Amino acid sequence: MPAGRAQRLLDLCFAAAAGALLLALAQWLVPAAAAPFPGHGERFAAMAANPLGCDGAFPHRVLWPLLAGAAAACGLGVVGFSALCNGALLATVFFVVSGRTGRRVDGALAAAAVTVSGGVLVYQTMACFSDPLCLALLLLAAHWAARPWRLWPCALLGALSHELMLFFGPWLFWLRLRHGGSWRGDGLAGALVVAAYGAWRLFVAAQAPPGGYAAGYYVENNFWAPWLLPALWALWLLVVVAEFGPLLAVVAAGWRSGAAPVGGRLGLLLFVFGVLPLMWFAYDVMRFAALLAVPLALCAADLLQRGGARARMALAALVVAGAVTYAFEHPVASQQGGATFTRVSGDVLQLAAPHVPPRQEGVPPQPVPLAPAMAVTGELLARHAGTFVAVAAALVGAGALGLLLARYVASASAAGSAPDTRRNASP
Repeated sequence: MPAGRAQRLLDLCFAAAAGALLLALAQWLVPAAAAPFPGHGERFAAMAANPLGCDGAFPHRVLWPLLAGAAAACGLGVVGFSALCNGALLATVFFVVSGRTGRRVDGALAAAAVTVSGGVLVYQTMACFSDPLCLALLLLAAHWAARPWRLWPCALLGALSHELMLFFGPWLFWLRLRHGGSWRGDGLAGALVVAAYGAWRLFVAAQAPPGGYAAGYYVENNFWAPWLLPALWALWLLVVVAEFGPLLAVVAAGWRSGAAPVGGRLGLLLFVFGVLPLMWFAYDVMRFAALLAVPLALCAADLLQRGGARARMALAALVVAGAVTYAFEHPVASQQGGATFTRVSGDVLQLAAPHVPPRQEGVPPQPVPLAPAMAVTGELLARHAGTFVAVAAALVGAGALGLLLARYVASASAAGSAPDTRRNASP
């Protein structure tokens, strides 16, 4: 076997082993569910029996059921396959970060950071969702920003897992431009991805029975956009703090240093601007918070590549702090988003319900009007003023810690303590 191929095989074996070991850590922090999560988890699990049958709630999200069906043929049930997807996400983080820095210990530390965050722990109890698979594909697409023949197929596969992948098209396009891409060539490639996905959706629509979670469902059941979006974004920030805690300092350090793997500061903004519009269509803020696992992994790669031993010690300390704060904020594993979110989120629907215009036959649903929506948002913030002040303080604290961390790492690099890498950090 050629030496290069043997090395790649060895890297994949290490990544798989790291994913399995860190999944045991995730299991210790948040025990995995024994059955598919009620609702979407059950729907994905049901589709695994006939993934290409164009049936079920969302037959267009075919990748997870297709792979779960293949796993079932090998004797692995849908819940076991869901755990395998969590492990695959962790293995992907290990593979990406160790490939960029040239050190497996760096990959292990970055994967440990994702392990103790909502990027994995949310899906310990929300079993049989396609999101971990989508996160792994999004991370791989970013990692292969210099290789369009890998990036754009990853984007298409991610869209076949969940259409939320398409919201990150501008971010991926920006990464391509930073890695030698062109407006024309990559614009065409991105358009081909959208066209291929659109053709798949048309095919499914022609075969599937009416109903389900097609675009019309989100339009018909949307009363919060646009005027209640600030309330949802406030809840999203609360969950971001609950799910990532001190690890947000790594993302802040990436902002300060203009982390290349995530596309610099503009890249981070484009990623966030890919997340926020998702709440126009759905209000699963705990799932949308988990998406930050991708910039966390990429910013950790940049931090470790810049800072060497100092960065490793700092990240290890943040991983321990993240595990402690996650356990504190999630005393009950079944409370998605944490105890604070569970306490606060119940007020949103209670406050908004009296202002939702009644449905009329043949008339599209109307959103909550501006004035009542502003009143609902104001009342929510007033009722939980202490909580949201604490959220703001936590975000400011994480930002300040990230700036200090970036400076600390920069001083290490200037002193010549940054490690020599075995491989090119820009794959």
